[in-house]
Amino acid sequence: MKRPGRLLELVTFLGGRRAHTVDEIAGRFGVSPRTAYRDLGLLQEAHVPLVKEERGYKLMEDATLRPLNLTGAEHALLKVALANPQLADQPSLARTLAALEAKLDAATARLEESPRALQLAGLDRSGPNAEAALPVLREAIERRRAVRFRYASLSGGTTKRRGLDPWRVFQRAEAWYAVGRCHVHDEPRLFRLDRMTAVQATDDPFALPRDFDLDAFLERAWEVFVGPGEHQVVLTFDRSLAPLVENAVHHPGETKRRMKDGTIEYRTTVSALDEIARWIVAFGGRARVVEPPELAELAHDIASRAAEALHKEPS
Repeated sequence: MKRPGRLLELVTFLGGRRAHTVDEIAGRFGVSPRTAYRDLGLLQEAHVPLVKEERGYKLMEDATLRPLNLTGAEHALLKVALANPQLADQPSLARTLAALEAKLDAATARLEESPRALQLAGLDRSGPNAEAALPVLREAIERRRAVRFRYASLSGGTTKRRGLDPWRVFQRAEAWYAVGRCHVHDEPRLFRLDRMTAVQATDDPFALPRDFDLDAFLERAWEVFVGPGEHQVVLTFDRSLAPLVENAVHHPGETKRRMKDGTIEYRTTVSALDEIARWIVAFGGRARVVEPPELAELAHDIASRAAEALHKEPS
């Protein structure tokens, strides 16, 4: 059992009439006494009203977690908010978030659990297509059923029918995405929800891969797109950008080093170059590609086409 679930059960376990020793707690949850001590410490840090008696630990007399009058949908939305990666990535908030989640689950223990298939992250720029697709995909994920839809391809400029075993839906880079097994390519693919129309669930079942991890899947992406390769990227940023580059996190695997002249050397590894090339161009010449050469060529091509379009006389 994972720690958040164990903590909420521990709160219920300690809410009885008698105190429990550390050995009893360890035996009840199948953990070591050291882990049981650590769990008790986490509850105390989260201000759960525990008291230590001669015979062990228990909740303070008359201390209860009052049940919340929440619907299943409201409970699911709160769980989604607690899973917000912008919060979860802050080490200083980790224990507080775990305690809040344990309290929420303990106070709503009789609610039917909804799948944690959503992650909220920042501003949402998705339009009506995403709003229509999202509930269909959520139900399909819960029922483990494939979906069919029409998808507008940016590269080909066409709209085609697609089939998908939807594993997760998530929000990243200001838009909603679905990830799962694409029936056309028979491999994991991403689909942006605002480019999906006529989304329909089918009766075709699928099995969610046990080893699928969304964070691991996206680890090599700059933002969202996962490519087939691996590119070692080295950039240099003008000294005027040093505060922005040094004090912000742009990618999980990045490293940064201030040079003697005040410029910043930036290194990371990505599986595709298109997204990071557009990011480089956005700095208007104050970011330079050291390697790989194909990234420099791609960024130059994007900037050249943009400049040509801006200077083109309207017809």
